[in-house]
Amino acid sequence: MNTYLFLWNPKKWTWTTLEQDIEQVDLTGRCSQRWSCGNTKSIQPGDRIFLLKVGTEPKGIIAAGFATSKPFYEKHWSGENKDTLYIDVDFEVLLNPDQEPILTVDILKTGNLAQQNWRPMASGISVRPELVDELEAVWFDFLTTQKIRHNPFIPTDNEIQKTYTEGTPNQVSVTKYERNPFARKKCLEHYGFTCAVCDFNFEKTYGQIGKDFIHVHHLKQVATVGQNYEVDPVKDLRPVCPNCHSIIHRQKTPLTIEEVTQFIIKNRPND
Repeated sequence: MNTYLFLWNPKKWTWTTLEQDIEQVDLTGRCSQRWSCGNTKSIQPGDRIFLLKVGTEPKGIIAAGFATSKPFYEKHWSGENKDTLYIDVDFEVLLNPDQEPILTVDILKTGNLAQQNWRPMASGISVRPELVDELEAVWFDFLTTQKIRHNPFIPTDNEIQKTYTEGTPNQVSVTKYERNPFARKKCLEHYGFTCAVCDFNFEKTYGQIGKDFIHVHHLKQVATVGQNYEVDPVKDLRPVCPNCHSIIHRQKTPLTIEEVTQFIIKNRPND
């Protein structure tokens, strides 16, 4: 997975649906957009995308998500009689700089991140690979410590809607913790890729094709979370296989890992 910076300049394009798009992210976990990627043709589905606001203050990162297509040509967004390169992207975090804090360029220009060009002239520039982990860590820390209206890492009453973005509530799709590179990496660096419920390991069973595959589950229930809650990837997250993840969320109040483990023990055939 590569990481790219895309640009939004309000002086050139007014985002009239920004508030509605933020609501869409809050309700479904993502907002699909088509965005210009400059002259970059190397972007692949699954690549990480950060959206940088430029042109007017405050300047900084206002969104993050993942590419869902390869670059393709379409008519230029300005209406000019020419084509430009686009990709489709699912933004899974989206902030309104007029309503809430954003990750400003001043913060991004500190530490090792100062080595990155935070004033690019066009969308689609790569984030230097050696800086990606630090950028993800700074972004995660920002999201979990700032007063953001629809904070993607603090469970709310519509958690089921946020988590299950397709299918029925009995199906587990990729959760926000599963998709966040920093949260996922820190959790799995600590616990590994074996299910915390049933001890299933995809690589041991399926070989190379199963390597590094696992879901990441958030332990906290909505009722136990306070206003100042901050996510700790090691304390609050656990690796679980999709089957166990589905069972955990089988009912309105999620089951605990210990409860599902007991189901397995109780119903295991006698040798």
